[in-house]
Amino acid sequence: MLRILIADDEQPIREWLNYCLKDKRDNLEVVGTASDGWQAYELAVKERPDVVIMDIRMPKMDGITAMKNIKQRLPETEFVILTNHAEFSYAKQAISCGAKEYILKSELRSSELIEILEKIAEGRAHQGRSAQHDRQIIKDQLERAAKKTLAEYRDIPENNKFIEKALEYIHEHFHEAISLADVAGQVYRSPEYFSRLFKGVTGENFSIYLINYRLIQAKSLLINTDLKITEIAYRVGYQNPSYFSRLYKKCMGITPEEERRKRLTKTK
Repeated sequence: MLRILIADDEQPIREWLNYCLKDKRDNLEVVGTASDGWQAYELAVKERPDVVIMDIRMPKMDGITAMKNIKQRLPETEFVILTNHAEFSYAKQAISCGAKEYILKSELRSSELIEILEKIAEGRAHQGRSAQHDRQIIKDQLERAAKKTLAEYRDIPENNKFIEKALEYIHEHFHEAISLADVAGQVYRSPEYFSRLFKGVTGENFSIYLINYRLIQAKSLLINTDLKITEIAYRVGYQNPSYFSRLYKKCMGITPEEERRKRLTKTK
């Protein structure tokens, strides 16, 4: 099911688009309509549509700005841009911001619109299958890393004892902006040598291990506290909450918001 938000300041256009899509295809669902850019942004955040059909010129917030703002919160949402203006600069700007299509209202036909949306749906389905495969690979890596604890490293050979110290440092400082070079410095090894030995002893790359540990801590905070997701991002070492949310979705298969909703559902 492709969930669609319509945003246009002209009521006849909104009604016509809604009529063209509503109940016309089993795989298309209109989840809301907006008459200005700000309302479009708020509705998008609330409804999380797959596609926004957006007019470029709207009050309160123009379509390009609304599109950029929505993309920051919902990076996987796609856009079809509508406009009365044929200037190439608008098309170039819209496409550079990630719009799938740029269509003049005077040339728009319902059959063309549905064809565009069905192509988007087909592309997302293919992308979803690929992403699911990639997520499973990453998830398998993370799960293997999650099973490893400090106890597993206490019996390592004497010359590798510093890996235990490195792990302790990671677990104590994961919320900081630490790097492979930082941790290597703590155990007095070069980053190159430390990287190879860390992989050899733990079975995981340093970056994968750090991501895994941070996301496990984030999951615990999402499930066991009422901290805002922005605050959780900061607490596990990510200063960009949007990046944190994208990384969580990529690695864990669901967004932080969905993780928290699962907890709320279980407690009811």
